[in-house]
Amino acid sequence: MVYIYDILVNFNDSYLLDFFEWNLNDEIENIKKVRLYRVSTTCMDELVKNQVCVSSSFLAEIYKTCEVYTKNSIKTFAYVCLFSDGSRVIAIEWDSRGFSRAKSRLILEEEEDILEIAFDTDVYDLSYHCVCLEDVRFFLTRKELKMRKYLISEIEDAYQRKKYEKLKFLYEEYFEKKIHSYRQMKEELISSMRMFLDSKHLSLYEVLKLSHKKKTV
Repeated sequence: MVYIYDILVNFNDSYLLDFFEWNLNDEIENIKKVRLYRVSTTCMDELVKNQVCVSSSFLAEIYKTCEVYTKNSIKTFAYVCLFSDGSRVIAIEWDSRGFSRAKSRLILEEEEDILEIAFDTDVYDLSYHCVCLEDVRFFLTRKELKMRKYLISEIEDAYQRKKYEKLKFLYEEYFEKKIHSYRQMKEELISSMRMFLDSKHLSLYEVLKLSHKKKTV
């Protein structure tokens, strides 16, 4: 069995963060020892993009094999391991039922070292099934994800609380056209942010933030 030593991870339960998006206030874990599994590219794709459930036998295999440095001692994670297909590496934390709970990418230098090790490792036949597609970020940065979340919240709030003039303003500012269905306005605005934010989204964000700022002055 292959173990990796002394790496950093930044577990996130919503989406995978690239190392350059880590923040100082993130809860970075300093792993002392963790098990590595090489899997097929197809398996790796599904582990990255989906919430996945593994078998109880796999959970038993990795149970408390991950050790983590703390301030005064060493603790163990119940179910944590690394996966690689020879070109990528991710860490996954599982819950006691076998569902993937949080994931992390690695620092570039540490990932490169692990890839060399994975290259000489046999492919492991992981028994799993995909539960659902997770929040795939496509081309959004961490900052843009926060902006998208804010915009969606404002759009949903305008629709639910029947602030239809606000919803109409946002729609017409973005699409530069008129429609009569408020529900369609909401759905089209939210759908427009699925893969990326453009300059019009950023303008809406600035307008909304400015309007809230004026209300608090």
